[in-house]
Amino acid sequence: MTGLFQRAAESLQEAGWTCEPPTPAEEGVPSALHTAPETVIRWVSSFALLSNSDETVWFLSRHDYSTGDEGAFAWNEWEQQSMEAATTDDEAAAISRFWKRHLPILLSVRSGYEYLAVRDDGAIVHGAEPEFEEADVVFSQFEDLLRHIIARPTARNRVVERLLFDATGIPDTGTGH
Repeated sequence: MTGLFQRAAESLQEAGWTCEPPTPAEEGVPSALHTAPETVIRWVSSFALLSNSDETVWFLSRHDYSTGDEGAFAWNEWEQQSMEAATTDDEAAAISRFWKRHLPILLSVRSGYEYLAVRDDGAIVHGAEPEFEEADVVFSQFEDLLRHIIARPTARNRVVERLLFDATGIPDTGTGH
């Protein structure tokens, strides 16, 4: 699996992304990652920084999931924003249920707020503001996302292509599949 991680990171670097090697991991897994698949934990531990050239799209690293991060955006920033916007207890409960099942792995602020997340069944979903919890499956499993990154440009997924490889950030009007 390490080879898959390395090839995906190299493909992103070829597309102009910045990749910094991981820093020594602290003991134990951050609590935010306790329910994450082992593959995802290993992926987020394989780099310290993985972002596009203007740092408007980035994969979250293991460090990002640790508490007390000094970054501009918390790993669960979109969940926090949704909770702040909730007007009823039922809305807040629905938001909480959604995010208990979804772990953000990539955040984007390039053309609005967007994310990719791993759902508790292993699927990769994409969501965007204003309704972050209205997410669509873009890959059935995490490894498919990595394989897509490596196979680019032969493989096509409009949402992922736009997030990872389209420097313009202009949203497409396709279905994303």
